[in-house]
Amino acid sequence: MKKLIFILLLTPLFLSAQEPTGMNPLKIGVFSNATLLPGSGIAGIINTPFHPGIMVTKEFKWRQTEKSKLFQNVNLGYSYHRLAQHSIFLFTEFGWRRTWESGFSFETALGTGLVHAIPDVETYALNDEGEYERTDRFGRLQGMADVNFGIGYFVNKYHNFPIRIGLNYQVWFQFPFVAEYVPVLPNTALHLSATFFLPER
Repeated sequence: MKKLIFILLLTPLFLSAQEPTGMNPLKIGVFSNATLLPGSGIAGIINTPFHPGIMVTKEFKWRQTEKSKLFQNVNLGYSYHRLAQHSIFLFTEFGWRRTWESGFSFETALGTGLVHAIPDVETYALNDEGEYERTDRFGRLQGMADVNFGIGYFVNKYHNFPIRIGLNYQVWFQFPFVAEYVPVLPNTALHLSATFFLPER
């Protein structure tokens, strides 16, 4: 499974990275994560308390027309859930985006990858000598899968350096979490981002 995920993460290296033509999209965003099923929280998407995170995304295109785009991205991120875990993400998504002349856009994507979960509390286990010793200091590497939906708007679409502001709702699953009683842990995250279209060198 991890080998397949690794291959998928490498795929974007062989794709073009232009949108608009001659520019490279780079997205930087912040998000709040919650270990809840979709539909929970305020209006079904806003969850409390706030568990902060940051994400950097590089996007590559598979196919692009005047109004739509098939793309793949690579995401590197970090989030902190107090008294639970620190999470480091590396995953890829395959998605589709529709953009209107007004500058508004809608997108959806499916993804898979890896999450390195580091406990935010000290954990102990009984050893062979009958004493408790600290375990899981460096966390565990686990799998993840996600689906997300988002809307966006070009702030300055016809400028030399266009910027797209985005709001995405992500549902993702961490596995295996605790095999005995929670093998798959559901999460939801609300992302606010800015995509910068940088000139190619």
